[in-house]
Amino acid sequence: MRASERQHSTASKFRVLYLGNDLEFIAALRQVLTEPDYRLVACSDREGAELFLKSDIRYDLMVIDFDWRGREGLELARLAQSLGHRKDMPIVMVAATKLNSSMKTLARKAGVTKSMTKTPDVGVVSEAIRQLIEMPREE
Repeated sequence: MRASERQHSTASKFRVLYLGNDLEFIAALRQVLTEPDYRLVACSDREGAELFLKSDIRYDLMVIDFDWRGREGLELARLAQSLGHRKDMPIVMVAATKLNSSMKTLARKAGVTKSMTKTPDVGVVSEAIRQLIEMPREE
């Protein structure tokens, strides 16, 4: 193996931006989405979230916690979709309780790729994240 092939070996393969303040959920996600493959970046304030989205930092997927800001989280999804460098980034919305069909429709219109219910073991959520990030993107 040539040295140039290992140039980025310390960098995370995938970066996930989590917008929310559920510390237990963040800890559980970090247990299953482990470094060095995954880097989970958590943000719990709206202004910071906007800065992260507008920055040139690469994120492969965004998770919005509906319980954090409710419909305001959908505004951040719309912002992400309006930014050229974030337009194709998958967005997952998680909530403590199942979202009703009208809320799921609003989420889809805002650019949310998948809506899910948070579970204590985060297995279903982490598997969805892996599938959305690791599946080949159609050009």
